[in-house]
Amino acid sequence: MRVYRRFREYRGLLITLYSYTILRGIGRSGYMILYPLYVLSIGYNTSDLGGIATYASLILLPILPMTGYLVDKGWSREILFLSGFSMGLSLIIPVLYPSYISLVVAYSLSYLSLLLFSPSRNRMIGLTIPEAYMGRIYSLFIIVFNSSRIATSFTIGRLTYLGYGYLMLIIGLLSMAGSVIIYIFLIKMFREERVRGLSLAECLSEYRGILGIGRNILPLLLFSLIDSFAWRLWFPMLNAYLKQYKGLTDPEIGDYNTLVGIAMLITAYAAGHLTDILKPIRALAVYEFIGATGVAILLSDKPLIYASSILIGFSIAFWVSAYNTLITLIHGVSRTGRVRALTDTMRSISGVPAPILGGELLLINPTYPYTLSISLMILSVAMLRYIRYSSG
Repeated sequence: MRVYRRFREYRGLLITLYSYTILRGIGRSGYMILYPLYVLSIGYNTSDLGGIATYASLILLPILPMTGYLVDKGWSREILFLSGFSMGLSLIIPVLYPSYISLVVAYSLSYLSLLLFSPSRNRMIGLTIPEAYMGRIYSLFIIVFNSSRIATSFTIGRLTYLGYGYLMLIIGLLSMAGSVIIYIFLIKMFREERVRGLSLAECLSEYRGILGIGRNILPLLLFSLIDSFAWRLWFPMLNAYLKQYKGLTDPEIGDYNTLVGIAMLITAYAAGHLTDILKPIRALAVYEFIGATGVAILLSDKPLIYASSILIGFSIAFWVSAYNTLITLIHGVSRTGRVRALTDTMRSISGVPAPILGGELLLINPTYPYTLSISLMILSVAMLRYIRYSSG
């Protein structure tokens, strides 16, 4: 009964976070579909997205450790706000200033938005939800996110005749306004002990000390690095690849993304339940093998290529539930931000060469990025057996 009383106590916070997740689903889905199509429409190629993603990752590297530090020091609400606000900016900037530099900045802001959300949200959940229920709670976020994403993807695919830039401006402004409103609610709904008087010297000290979290983090870092490199060989170029290399129309690209969302939605709770039963490490192994199969099918043509969207959706659903649960447990709630920032930093480091390499391989042979990705995803599973954590 204590668990249920605690859920009632924090019902307002959970509803607020779920509302924010709906907004995030709209913004993220809008960006993933519209940004690459917009890039193609102003004269760039699919392979150019690899270089854009690489340079954007370089911008992020100095930022991520500081965000994890701020989350652990009690600034999770503000970091969550920045996640949504930067998502809005990433959609607006390239439309107002359509240059290569603005495309890089926009991609960096979008990626930053993606990385800021999880550590701040995870800290809030870690402070409120018992360990035994974390997998299912995280899976509910997947359900809410993908319900929003499904509707957005399907709608955008049929509204692109209005113009990619026009739609990006609308969704960007919605993301920014919604982030301000949600932040106001979070001020009332969530209280955490905040360390005041933060200094530059202390922050720099955290940059030096963040790698000293513990020896048992090394296998997780290696897994994160290899896994991220494998996915980022092709993921930043996916929708442009579907249009330029596989001949999918805008509505078909919208349908493809809708299927990804549907696959994540129908498997989300099951993935969370399996995470709680199998434990996050085994669930991550399942995710890798499902993902590798989906990547292989990306090499096929219509209609079989749509099957890849379903498997990729299944794979992501397992990953979100298992990875977030593992990060929360591996060093406890007090260090969730720093552990997540550290692993995300490693993923970003691998993300520097991966997209541009994938773009170059795509020019040589469209199958090469995907073949290399599959091999690395299978290799990353070997790192999982060495990860250790204490279950409370």
